[in-house]
Amino acid sequence: MRNDNVEMHKKEHLPQFILRTRFTRRGPLSFIGHLDLMKVIERAVRRADLPILHTQGYNPRPVMVFALPLGVGIDTTGDYVDVAMSVPMEADEFLDRIRPQLPQGLEFISARQIGEPKDSIMSIVSAAAYSLEAPGITQKILDLFSLEKVETQKKSKGKIKTVDIRPLMIKPLTTSTPDRADIMVYAGSEKNLRPDVLLAALCEQTGYGKDKADECIVTRTALYGGTYPDIKELSELEIKYKENNI
Repeated sequence: MRNDNVEMHKKEHLPQFILRTRFTRRGPLSFIGHLDLMKVIERAVRRADLPILHTQGYNPRPVMVFALPLGVGIDTTGDYVDVAMSVPMEADEFLDRIRPQLPQGLEFISARQIGEPKDSIMSIVSAAAYSLEAPGITQKILDLFSLEKVETQKKSKGKIKTVDIRPLMIKPLTTSTPDRADIMVYAGSEKNLRPDVLLAALCEQTGYGKDKADECIVTRTALYGGTYPDIKELSELEIKYKENNI
């Protein structure tokens, strides 16, 4: 016997006209959480009177998918969010309308139309690059990456446990100055290393001062897709998306 009740509650798929948007976040705005950042962008969309698509159900929400949530206190020079429109919209018009509505410290630097992707942008991200700026941090970062095992304590599901984060540390990048180190780590839905966990391990394993680590300026400088070592920055993968219309 057919369950008519289930059939009645099936929701019709609504077409999505996605604008893949690259944004920067700096200054005091970096000290808000991911959910608050979403609310900031939602309000900007509302003030700009943009035809954003909403989820169906009792509590409809604007359809936005971030490539990788930003932690509190982390700047970014170019992260991504997919904003779904209910009708087609040119990228230039989208930017012209939303930019005046964004608060200081948040900038939409580019956008482009894409077709409905087969996979969400969040599922594409596999690694990230971070810049760490603090006195004398570079040599300590190199010391940390030279270790075969890097154990630290991490809170998970309300419990504190000891974990080895070395498999999540990919490699140091730019280390030409004593007070700034650029690193690449695994990031995304499958494997993810937060900068605060890395900095805690840095203090525990190398004796780096906690006071310096607390004042460290952390900036996410790139996001990558693919499987290491065959990975590319998301900005490079834009060519692939354009060719395949995904």
